[in-house]
Amino acid sequence: MIYFDNAATTAPFKEALQTYMMTSERYFYNTASIHQSGKDAARLLEAARGQILDLMDLKNYDLVFTSSATESNNIALQSMLRRKKPFGKTILTSELEHPSIVNVLEEMKQDGFTVKYIKTTESGTVDLSHLRTLMDSDVVFVTVMAVNNIIGSVQPIQDIILILQDYPKVHFHVDATQAIGKADIDYNGADTMSISAHKFNGVKGAGGLFVRDLATLKPVQYGGGHEYNVRSGTVNLPAIAAMAKALRLTLSEARLVNQRLKDYNLKIRAAVKDLKAVYVQPKDAPYIVNVSFIGAKGEVVVNALSKRGIAVSTTSACASKLATLNETLLALHNSDEVIEGSIRISMGRTTSEEDVEQLITALKEVYEELGDVLK
Repeated sequence: MIYFDNAATTAPFKEALQTYMMTSERYFYNTASIHQSGKDAARLLEAARGQILDLMDLKNYDLVFTSSATESNNIALQSMLRRKKPFGKTILTSELEHPSIVNVLEEMKQDGFTVKYIKTTESGTVDLSHLRTLMDSDVVFVTVMAVNNIIGSVQPIQDIILILQDYPKVHFHVDATQAIGKADIDYNGADTMSISAHKFNGVKGAGGLFVRDLATLKPVQYGGGHEYNVRSGTVNLPAIAAMAKALRLTLSEARLVNQRLKDYNLKIRAAVKDLKAVYVQPKDAPYIVNVSFIGAKGEVVVNALSKRGIAVSTTSACASKLATLNETLLALHNSDEVIEGSIRISMGRTTSEEDVEQLITALKEVYEELGDVLK
């Protein structure tokens, strides 16, 4: 199977797997234990924490280890909104967010909060002018993802930070799950930021929440007080150590990988641009191409490609089984037919030119196979 679903998850680096296994064998101890072996494990945990903060150039932040970006997003949103409630009830977010943001905000409406959506430009980024018009004294929380998981649009994080400097009571959260190694973004100035190891060739089960002011966070679940009493539960030290290794390797090769994927991205777009019933979404981050077969269903195209040994997806893997139109594609004012016929092609560090050639051949074969179905 030729894999074009890297936005859903990535294959771990061999070195990350080796780190995971070594840590599991030599440092299986509980980092909260006070005996010498526990202390050794705790030192390794802190070394990983320091390395990740250094690699991300967030030395003035703290890092809370979690199990996933979904957990990180939930901690940031639920914890901060409970704290902010006495000071205002308005939350601003983009129309492009992941379900782990959107579903929490929907729940917060039940607690008296109002959620307002920042408009989206034609290129798939947040409309900064509209954001400025939405800002007022009742706004207490803004959350915008760094790179969109459906079309790969890169958001103007530093521009948003500059706007929010005039509103000191506002907490700014960034979901950077899709961005690591794929977009050169400065996160300094954001209040919290979430990542997930398996999106950048680490192993599943490790995530992180970067926090500018740790004292502002309170736990959303209670236990033994691990991770600064923000995220209780025995830490997954092997996965965290592997995450640090994967992050170092990812960032060390990011520039070369992204240039190669940019070339592949352009090649795929050029190959399908003259197919009459095909629509391609705007381009930004190099690793995603979102293509619609107008008149067909995305699931049909995915299955047809799968039979040819090509793995792609419809929308985000976390929402692909939901019978709703994708929010990102709706925000870009796509028709229902374009949205229903969309597939996401997402490349990664191991994607080769031969893989791309086989994908292009398969896309054209599926196009001919669908024939009269397409419009």
